[in-house]
Amino acid sequence: MENGISFAENSSPSPSPSSSLIFLGTGCSSAVPNAMCLIQPSHPPCTVCSQSLSIPPDKNPNYRGNTSLLIDYCQSSGEHSYILIDVGKSFREAVLRWFTFHKIPRVDSIILTHEHADAVLGLDDIRAVQPFSPVNDISPTPIYLTEDSMNSCNGEE
Repeated sequence: MENGISFAENSSPSPSPSSSLIFLGTGCSSAVPNAMCLIQPSHPPCTVCSQSLSIPPDKNPNYRGNTSLLIDYCQSSGEHSYILIDVGKSFREAVLRWFTFHKIPRVDSIILTHEHADAVLGLDDIRAVQPFSPVNDISPTPIYLTEDSMNSCNGEE
């Protein structure tokens, strides 16, 4: 499944905590619906983009943000670690829709698969899901990416 649906390691209804994968977005780089399909529709109109506005986003399989995945890793102690893969342009919306739904309190680390906008332009919005300290005594969130991606993000291509 997609759009904020999680896949638990142990799918049986059990009171014990388990790890899960939460698909925050499964759309393309421009997300779905594509704005161009809606403001300049083809003839006949694109069915997917047209349908994406007919049902509320939280119940709509055709309303999708940039591809992103959250790994909720539950250790044997019951403590959770949250690993985010890609932080695209639609990350803020994913936080509002899916972090609240799944009660995700923070992001512990980030993996960036590439340097394009659909994978990195939501990095500024990470602040919304990080602990706050008025004296800035919190360790930075680790971000993992390839050297080529880092160079590209730094403008050193």
